[in-house]
Amino acid sequence: MQYAIKNNLAITKQKEECLVITVQLGKSQSNLIKEIDEENNGLISQLIKSGDINCQLGKTTFLYTLANSTKQKILVVGCGDAKSFDLNAAKKVIQATIKELASKKINHICWDILTLNSAISGEIAKQLPQIVSELTYCFDEFKSTKSEQPCLQKLTLLYGDKKTVNQVEGQLSQGQIIAQAIASTKNIANMPSNVCNAKYLAEQGKSLGQQYTNLKVTCFGEKELAKFNMNAYLAVGRGSANESIMTVIEYHGAKDKKAQPYVLVGKGLTFDSGGISIKPSAGMDEMKYDMCGAATVFGVMQAVAELKLPINVIGVMAGCENMPDGNAYRPGDILTTMSGITVEVINTDAEGRLVLCDTLTYVERFNPKTVIDIATLTGACIVALGHHYTGVMGNNPQLVEQLVTSSNKAGDKAWSLPIDSDFQDQIKSTCADIVNAGGRDGGTITAACFLSRFTEKYQWAHLDIAGTAWRSGANKGATGRPVAMLIQYLLDQNK
Repeated sequence: MQYAIKNNLAITKQKEECLVITVQLGKSQSNLIKEIDEENNGLISQLIKSGDINCQLGKTTFLYTLANSTKQKILVVGCGDAKSFDLNAAKKVIQATIKELASKKINHICWDILTLNSAISGEIAKQLPQIVSELTYCFDEFKSTKSEQPCLQKLTLLYGDKKTVNQVEGQLSQGQIIAQAIASTKNIANMPSNVCNAKYLAEQGKSLGQQYTNLKVTCFGEKELAKFNMNAYLAVGRGSANESIMTVIEYHGAKDKKAQPYVLVGKGLTFDSGGISIKPSAGMDEMKYDMCGAATVFGVMQAVAELKLPINVIGVMAGCENMPDGNAYRPGDILTTMSGITVEVINTDAEGRLVLCDTLTYVERFNPKTVIDIATLTGACIVALGHHYTGVMGNNPQLVEQLVTSSNKAGDKAWSLPIDSDFQDQIKSTCADIVNAGGRDGGTITAACFLSRFTEKYQWAHLDIAGTAWRSGANKGATGRPVAMLIQYLLDQNK
């Protein structure tokens, strides 16, 4: 996919057939829209009827043609006025429009957005590569017949005000890097578990380190994990024939290489059978996605290396597989974690927090500025927030607020949930310090309460991505969330 920026006057000289789209901020012109909709065989109505645009013709969102010739089609897309500009709403409009145009075999789209104010122009320019990547992404590595290549090959941004060009060029470049990072995350997350195990994650990490010289990658197998006394982590993987491996990716972009780093910890359960507390067979194929947290860390670290951010960042992929066999850990077992806290195992399907608790203790050695863990941790988060919002919890309100703000800026929605002492009683044990499962009530929050016991020495936030990391059904596949949100959070640390 090619991206370019040109002066909007140059488009009149192009001979190739393309579509010019302008994001228009201002009042709608309903009569004109209806007239031009009729002139163009109801193209505008078709877009609205597709179901992807929630609006009324000539009102909230509007589309109209400025000109039409045999060589050139020009379309205008409106997203309301500047005061009510909503990035998520604009994303839906843009996505639906590009989807419709691609179906009509348009191979070159010109988007005239740079006559708007620079802030909104930049936001849209940053989103375009991500939207195009989402619409054109296809995971067909294991198909004997490869998917047809998308007809859309080029997207050109048109400018009228040179003052905004530099900013928009920077945002467009960031958008492309984020789109590539999301695609990399999806590629790893979509891999089947007979290919993607902890060793595979480690190999991908090493490959990333070879590709980017500003990354240092270290892998720790079970012998090293045992030396660290990461007994909870190791217990989860005991029933698997595949070795548990923790992969640490370090990036030191700050002038002070010893400056406190931002640490990302990703749950990497490459398959979760539930262990002895085995899951129902229906939908168990989707448990290959239980490593989406680790895949997210991979994508973010790729983007960090590409962006050359002037901060220090460390990403940890906690690779493991939860399987039942004669050596598997059992309900009723008591584990001594790396921190010394003892855990009574109530349910072996509450394994992610056991892998994470030792990893969160391990990262204390980096003297982190903040630690964010990313995990497909609880089905309860889907009950609470559906598949729309990532759940955010933590021990520092300011960090939680920063992440939610970054999610809104990135168009990658998140919502904060409470985590306080009222929930801590649910993880008390009669024979150990805590239990690994607090029951159905407030399951997402009690899981975060469990993790909070291991994060008291630094500022920490927990992202539960169980509802947002992948889609089920006919369009089953990884979404690449919350890569965009985390990259935005790290970009915001530069300001």
